[in-house]
Amino acid sequence: MHIIITDGMGNNTKKEIAGDELTGKEVMHKLGISLFEGTIIKNGEIVRESEILSSRDEIKILKMIHGG
Repeated sequence: MHIIITDGMGNNTKKEIAGDELTGKEVMHKLGISLFEGTIIKNGEIVRESEILSSRDEIKILKMIHGG
């Protein structure tokens, strides 16, 4: 499954993980990203962590920027 991790500012990283169908939560866990750190985007739409993601989908993880 191809995943793009982005910060929304043009800094993208491509990752490959095993599995044809996984939940968003499983994808985040395999990537080592907390559910509080990122938002799952499937085919251009924000989805819940319970959503089934397929290797046929365009999947992005938008990492949240923290600071103060």
